[in-house]
Amino acid sequence: MKILITGGAGFIGKWLIEKIPPEFEVIVLDSLDPQVHTKSQDFAPEIKARAQCIKADIQDIANYKEIIEGTDVVVHLVAQTGTGQSMYEISRYVQDNANGTAKLLELISSLNHKPRRVVLSSSRAVYGDGAYTDGKSVLYPKGRFLENLQRGIWEVCSPEGEILQPLPMRETYLTKPTSVYGLTKLWQEQLLEIYCESQAIDLVTLRFQNVYGPKQELGNPYTGIIGIFTNAISQGSPLELFEDGLVTRDFVFVGDIADAVVKSIITEKTLNTTINVGSGKAVTLIDVVETIAQLLNKKAEYKISGRFRVGDIRHAVADMSHYETQLGEWQPTSLKDGLSQYLDWYLHQEPLNPEVLQASLKEMERKGLLQTKKPS
Repeated sequence: MKILITGGAGFIGKWLIEKIPPEFEVIVLDSLDPQVHTKSQDFAPEIKARAQCIKADIQDIANYKEIIEGTDVVVHLVAQTGTGQSMYEISRYVQDNANGTAKLLELISSLNHKPRRVVLSSSRAVYGDGAYTDGKSVLYPKGRFLENLQRGIWEVCSPEGEILQPLPMRETYLTKPTSVYGLTKLWQEQLLEIYCESQAIDLVTLRFQNVYGPKQELGNPYTGIIGIFTNAISQGSPLELFEDGLVTRDFVFVGDIADAVVKSIITEKTLNTTINVGSGKAVTLIDVVETIAQLLNKKAEYKISGRFRVGDIRHAVADMSHYETQLGEWQPTSLKDGLSQYLDWYLHQEPLNPEVLQASLKEMERKGLLQTKKPS
């Protein structure tokens, strides 16, 4: 089997390369974006040893048609991934995520031997705030209004002001992104759905929750809060938690993500489906901070700031029942075990430069996307 992995030099790609069966031929195409690859503009030795590597922007993928010809499965990982950054670098996210996917499809359409399957790495961001319930019905509220956030009303409410209860995200629920990033991921899904259906190509769309783990780039302030939290706690620096610290997320270990992608590659049956990939457990940001501190044997020093990011959602957790129907039993790594593996790796890395993080937050402030609740 011949596999093309776009964006394969990144965080998930590094793990995926290790888990793909050794008899498979692998091609990795990656631009090695300096925001993601902050230390080196070369492919990691383990990737070069395993795959044919192409350093190129996804926009220029047509130049490599001869190399890609004969590909059986395409794994499309290329994407700009900063939710907050997407709200002001809009054209960049549209260009790389949406137009980049269009360029990939144009290449596929020109191949003599078209792939039998495409595996897309999508995101829970396509759900936006997701579905809620008032105890009687499944509801799709408009989300959190800016005026409520400014007053410190963090939960999603009904028009009458009643606090609604979040439901686990199901693949059948409506998609209604609240960020440019989420919108471009939905566009990726829709572009692929239309094209793959017209060509009878099996499409597997994997909607990832918050991915974390070893090998995650620490120099990029948009790659996740686990690194930010770990950096502050390990160095004894003050840590800020947005809103009231009770935002919930579904943190899924990167090794589990790679396993899901490999299953999607090698499964022989036709899938043609969208599948959530998360731990299936919601945890608050306070819980995450306390767990990291416990594992580091340090005290968690944090401040509940009341600041909030415009476009952030309040709660997220995946319903994993469809995964088990399509790909088999799901036994995710627990948060504590995953964080232990992450910390074992992190403590041997150069720490995150706090100035990089602060610069990104100040930029969001300037754009009006990071605000503070008004005094009561």
